Amino acid sequence: MNRREMLGWLASTAIAAGVGATAGAPALAAQLQASGRGGRLAKGADVSTLLELEANGAKFYEHGVPHDCLLLLRKHGVDSIRIKVWNDPGNPNFFPADQSPAAGYNNAEHVRILARRAAALGMRVLIDFHYSDWWADPGKQYPPHAWAGKDIAQTCALLSEYTSNVLNMLKRDGVHPEWVQVGNEITGGMLWPLGKYDQWDNLAQLLKAGHDAVKSVDERIKVMLHLDSGGNNATSRWWFDSATQRGVTFDVIGLSYYPQWQGSLSDLQNNANDLATRYDKDVMVVETAYPWTTSDGDSEPNAMTNVGSATYPQTPAGQAQFLGALTDIVEAIPDGHGKGVFWWEPEWIPTPNVGWKLGAGDQWDNNTLFDFHGNALTSLDAFRKR
Repeated sequence: MNRREMLGWLASTAIAAGVGATAGAPALAAQLQASGRGGRLAKGADVSTLLELEANGAKFYEHGVPHDCLLLLRKHGVDSIRIKVWNDPGNPNFFPADQSPAAGYNNAEHVRILARRAAALGMRVLIDFHYSDWWADPGKQYPPHAWAGKDIAQTCALLSEYTSNVLNMLKRDGVHPEWVQVGNEITGGMLWPLGKYDQWDNLAQLLKAGHDAVKSVDERIKVMLHLDSGGNNATSRWWFDSATQRGVTFDVIGLSYYPQWQGSLSDLQNNANDLATRYDKDVMVVETAYPWTTSDGDSEPNAMTNVGSATYPQTPAGQAQFLGALTDIVEAIPDGHGKGVFWWEPEWIPTPNVGWKLGAGDQWDNNTLFDFHGNALTSLDAFRKR
């Protein structure tokens, strides 16, 4: 264990023992966060559903002993946490806000709670603004209900204010994100129809507003633009060419890569290497996963039903092999531009009342790093071995 890992482990064990309010633990956490900025490869996990899972009774175990999920991830080498932000989820008066529970999971206050927990363990933080009241992805980019019908100038102002308000809230809590995404999987644009892919001038203005809002809070935060086209170089080039030609500035290229949907590992490698070189930017795979089983832990059909051209078995050992191969690709991106890999929702085990939408079940339980009952899989060790 190197010095940085030791500092993180000391901080996390101190907090687990209930001494997080002492002078020592926060200082260790802050030192760990500072040492991580711009440094070694981020070994990350998106755990945006964790609070909802915990509130509905989910438990996490190692060798039969219950553990705090974040602490367990940290113990196994996960040093970075990604958290999505929805504007007004759970509002019953508006679609699609009404597609999630009234508790409003993934709103700014829940993000604040989860980010504080991650930062207290010395974990690096990535904040993922969806700029929506619900899921934003390649198939849908609903604007927040409060922003609907606004023109481009009004929407840029609202986006800027919301971004800076959330980040300033975290800053007041002593949470200093290392990265911030301006939009989620925005290959087709964001805040449709205003910022759709066929409205590039508008989209560029929105991205600039987001960038400037982030930097106004903390110049050190790295602004990320995130596409779902991990294995598609033609689409990625078109998108980033369109952005840079309009003067959009950013620090990091974020990619999603799931073997069922985004091509082969070779496709990812070729795309990531080209993007890093073409735009002289850091690249991170901020969403990935691989099945540990072909079974289903609840009545909701699994979303990932095949692994494309990948040949690793759909077992915990296969997950570890996949993560190792993917991490090798990111670490080998030219000029040190490969900066991290994040597993998407490794904790989303089958739990009553925690589905992808209100009344639905868990589509993701075959891609977690825990079994259906919350026991840590051997694949979780793959992070620690990097």
